[in-house]
Amino acid sequence: MDASLRNRPALEARIEKLRDQLVARFHTIVNLAAVDGTDRNKTAIAQYHLQTETAALITTAENAQSLIRQLQEMWLFGQLDTLGDTKARQQSDEDAKSITLLLKQLAESQEAAVGHAGLEPVPQPTMVNEE
Repeated sequence: MDASLRNRPALEARIEKLRDQLVARFHTIVNLAAVDGTDRNKTAIAQYHLQTETAALITTAENAQSLIRQLQEMWLFGQLDTLGDTKARQQSDEDAKSITLLLKQLAESQEAAVGHAGLEPVPQPTMVNEE
């Protein structure tokens, strides 16, 4: 496995490098598309340069596809931890617990209000705790 896929900063640097190369190659091709004059030498040189840049653009796109394939394989076989206990996940779990507590308190207060009014309480669905 490629060593650049083992840590996040290296992976992000590789992605940015591929993106920059794609943009630079495409920009060069667009600039070369406008040939000045009708001189055969200039046209031939521009054509050769266009072929070279097109081949480089295709190679860079193939490298990006290869990276995507490697990331998919890593994710599929569990080497890419996208569901790990990160700070964001821990925060969302804490938020979910506090929201659950608030909803429970709201349901209890509604039951108490219904009980004081002498009305029949509406059955509430029970929540399953998945810890």
